[in-house]
Amino acid sequence: MAKRVAAKSAKVNGQTAIERAQARATAAGLPIIGRGWRVSDGALAWAVPSQSEPGKRHMVVLVGDTLLCGCKGSANGRVCIHQGVVYNELAAEARAWQAAQRTQTAIQAAAKPSPAITPRSDADRASAPLARDNRPFSIWR
Repeated sequence: MAKRVAAKSAKVNGQTAIERAQARATAAGLPIIGRGWRVSDGALAWAVPSQSEPGKRHMVVLVGDTLLCGCKGSANGRVCIHQGVVYNELAAEARAWQAAQRTQTAIQAAAKPSPAITPRSDADRASAPLARDNRPFSIWR
């Protein structure tokens, strides 16, 4: 297991294995063709088409905080292109969620009453000119 972690965190040309897989996935343009849950344990799963074998698809499963794929490329603990596709998808969802949170925070901050504008008290309302003046008036001249 230590070998696997070291392979994923080792940097080559300043990039981790995950970053390289994400770059390969972006360049290949592989889509996610399905998503759901694995029946046996309820783990999140994505279906990604095979790049080397047309018509075949690979299932990438999220187990804990690790993405696992059953393809030949990830057989030796390497990060495959299919995992890179799912990492890209998860990163895009995280960015969208963060943007929505920032928007929600801004909306809540804008909805708070300004300290300069305070509601009028009953005493202020009673001393308003129209409240103490009972002369008839018209908005039409």
